[in-house]
Amino acid sequence: MDTLSVMATVWGIIVTAFVAIMVYRGQLTQHETDQLFLSENALPDAQEENEKIIRRVNKIQPFCAGIGGAAAVLTVLIFGVWVAQLVAKSRS
Repeated sequence: MDTLSVMATVWGIIVTAFVAIMVYRGQLTQHETDQLFLSENALPDAQEENEKIIRRVNKIQPFCAGIGGAAAVLTVLIFGVWVAQLVAKSRS
């Protein structure tokens, strides 16, 4: 396998992980929004559930940023390697 294929495979894995964690985060925030509508007359149990959801979202936030950053960096690197290979082929 050449360098571009390996990088594309790693990129695919990272992007899949990023999409999965963003879907999970979206599900959590959807439940948080549901809890917010109840918050005016919320029972203590509902407020506790809302705080749990917020803690979960805050816990996965660094992973979202890290995996998203890694996906962005790999995208730029893959594009750079692809352009470098095109230039090398056009010169030969």
